[in-house]
Amino acid sequence: MNIAKLERLIAVYEAGSFRKAAKTFGISQPALTWSIRQLEESLNLPLFVRGPRGIKPTEPCERLIVRARLIVSEQARLLAEVERSNRVQTLELGVHPILVTPAFARALAQFRAAHDDVTIQIVDGYSAQLQERLRQGGLDLAICATAAQTEHEAEFDFEPLLRQSYSVYAAADHPIFAEIAAGIPLSPRGWAQVAVPNVPVQQTGSEDILHMLQGVGMTPAKAMIRSPSMQLIRTLVEHGDVLGMLPDDFIQGELASGAIRLVEGTQMDAPPLGLLTVAGSYQSRALRRLMSILRQTFRSPSFK
Repeated sequence: MNIAKLERLIAVYEAGSFRKAAKTFGISQPALTWSIRQLEESLNLPLFVRGPRGIKPTEPCERLIVRARLIVSEQARLLAEVERSNRVQTLELGVHPILVTPAFARALAQFRAAHDDVTIQIVDGYSAQLQERLRQGGLDLAICATAAQTEHEAEFDFEPLLRQSYSVYAAADHPIFAEIAAGIPLSPRGWAQVAVPNVPVQQTGSEDILHMLQGVGMTPAKAMIRSPSMQLIRTLVEHGDVLGMLPDDFIQGELASGAIRLVEGTQMDAPPLGLLTVAGSYQSRALRRLMSILRQTFRSPSFK
């Protein structure tokens, strides 16, 4: 058994087809089939049941896939760490968009003043995206929410630093406010959503969230606009006749000016945000210093 065979096993499992997986690797389908057959022979057990409607993973295959993903991810992280150690000092930092604030910029300036020989490469993204980049070795540190309760949870160390609440907002003249004032049933409304998966029904607290969203006409089917930019969502809410769920601290200026209004009864607490690293990963002196500055910044009462 080797890493290449495990990577091919994962590809077949995720594609549900030898033909589709072969295209991913740029090899012939017979070559891929033979590789999986060799793996089955070395393990002395079948990994896929082949039938007229395609292939189906066996129970041993389901168990093996969990470990195979961990092994392949660990290899990717190891190679990434070795590559970074051979370069000029570079820190790969992932950050959730709502934390990109003037205070965050000042924290980076404070770090640069003490470490002008270190390059910081910043990637902004939502928590699930940053977690995956960490898992693949593409980041040294992410500032986001912790990993969900999955088999990957033990991979990460998480230090919570602050909490964020979200509410549904609309432009001040949006029809929803007239319906609320009249006490009539609310009409289904189009809304804008960040470009991440919808809340899974099995997630803790998801039933309350989905019930609340449905109460203001915001169902997954009505999420007509999706964007990775929180700033764009805010602009669309103000000018694009859509509803949007936004961080409460993110729209204080628009609230103060009266351009945007809160839809009452829609506030929800989000999971805590903080510093996320791969468990047991090496932390250079520069990375430890950056984490210390970020702790001071996020825990400050004046963080904005």
